[in-house]
Amino acid sequence: MKISSISFLIIFTIFLQSIFAQETQTVAEATAGLQINNRTDEERIEFLLNVANVYFAEEEMQSAVDAYERVLEIDPDHRQANYIVAHVYISAKMYGKAEALLKKLIENDPEDFKLMNNLAWLYATAEDPKYRSGANALKYAQEAMILAPNDHHVWSTVSEAHYINGEYEKAYRAITHMASLASRFGKGVTKEQVESYNEQIRKCKRAWDTEKMLKGEDDEDEITE
Repeated sequence: MKISSISFLIIFTIFLQSIFAQETQTVAEATAGLQINNRTDEERIEFLLNVANVYFAEEEMQSAVDAYERVLEIDPDHRQANYIVAHVYISAKMYGKAEALLKKLIENDPEDFKLMNNLAWLYATAEDPKYRSGANALKYAQEAMILAPNDHHVWSTVSEAHYINGEYEKAYRAITHMASLASRFGKGVTKEQVESYNEQIRKCKRAWDTEKMLKGEDDEDEITE
């Protein structure tokens, strides 16, 4: 008998709750129990990553953050946890933590374009004006672009950086170039990503059309699945 992904998630969540013993139990308390059971660090980390993934899928950001941070208490250099928690920080609007962590990771690995791209995206999209910075967004996006000129994610960020700087023509040209790259090289692009990219194309096109007060181009630049 096949089990749907939703049913599996419900079953897995119930399983986790039984491990935690009560709904209010924290991740730290749960892992304390694992330590009593003499689990290895590797086993505790694997368990916590599974917990964090479930929480993130359920958009329970604070619980996901708690789990990833517990991993980093066990292994501060755990690459996967560092990468993912930086993304979760941005999603949870914990911009200060995200900025500090991404800068630290970039300092340790200055050739990692994905880290630069994530930091640029933070500066381009942060809802808190304290962290929103067009100049920083463009700086890191362009550095990422130099390292990965054919990565469509990077060009999406370059476009957003130009957009918040009021450079609408550059934003539109960057996002249409992104569409071309995504069509050629983008493997595993989801329906949700296609819709998000197309909305970005329309947004930039509207802004540029308004700026130049001329008739815009047609919709041929939109991405198809």
